[in-house]
Amino acid sequence: MDINTIKELIELIEQKDIVEIEYSTADGKIRIVRASRETPLRSLAAQADHAGRAETAGTEIKEEEQGISVNSPFVGTFYCAPSPSEKPFVEIGTKVKKGQTIGIVEAMKLMNAIEADADGSIRQVLKKDGDPVEFGEPLFIIAPES
Repeated sequence: MDINTIKELIELIEQKDIVEIEYSTADGKIRIVRASRETPLRSLAAQADHAGRAETAGTEIKEEEQGISVNSPFVGTFYCAPSPSEKPFVEIGTKVKKGQTIGIVEAMKLMNAIEADADGSIRQVLKKDGDPVEFGEPLFIIAPES
């Protein structure tokens, strides 16, 4: 399934105030679910990198008292490092820049980079390596820079 089709489906959900959509082709099947009508979806821009992984920008975020929550844009498995033998992308206290990869969610056998949506420092890492995650589930809390 081509990324432009996925982007069009996300735009359709946002424009028509649809909560859930499922789309099937010979290439595969995708289901997109909005957490609630009050929760706007952010456009998920994905590009294949040289390793064949999909990097996802614009993950859904929300302001919370303790910082910015970076949520999973997919149902899948969370990974804190690029491979089991490497160090995690971030730890508590790590300073991050907007767009920096801070984790990975494997969804439908694709590795999707989770990026920081703001400059700041990691206040909390809410998932452990290999944990299953749901759509919209918080993964990190970022304390924004002042």
